[in-house]
Amino acid sequence: MKNRIVQLINNEGLTSSKFADTIGVQRSSISHILSGRNKPSLDFIQKIMAAFPSININWLIAGEGEMYGTKEADNLFTEIDTDHSPIENQVNQPPKLNREPTPDRSLKSEPVLEMNAFVPGKQIEKVVVFYTDKTFKEYNPS
Repeated sequence: MKNRIVQLINNEGLTSSKFADTIGVQRSSISHILSGRNKPSLDFIQKIMAAFPSININWLIAGEGEMYGTKEADNLFTEIDTDHSPIENQVNQPPKLNREPTPDRSLKSEPVLEMNAFVPGKQIEKVVVFYTDKTFKEYNPS
């Protein structure tokens, strides 16, 4: 992994000090990792991923694949439907949020996406919202 971090630093045209500043760690942390004294922690890897979102996590951790993400990952939201037209073109309007109270849900509940809001004739199985602090929340229709 140390060699891949060096490769990333070189590829981005950074010094180790500038790399440390960019990902938000102490410069001594980079020095210790590059010298082989310490191994990168999960927190360190997460900081790299936050600062360089185009880096392929499999490459960084295991050396598998290309350094930067693939076109498949970039095209995740232009998935082709069975009629071979991009799903995003089938969306006429943004999904409507239902904030009406129901017997088992108060006004304080989180917004609920209406089923079939994205593609006519299809049902939503799961919605996952990712937050900038690297946490996420899953919504499953009931």
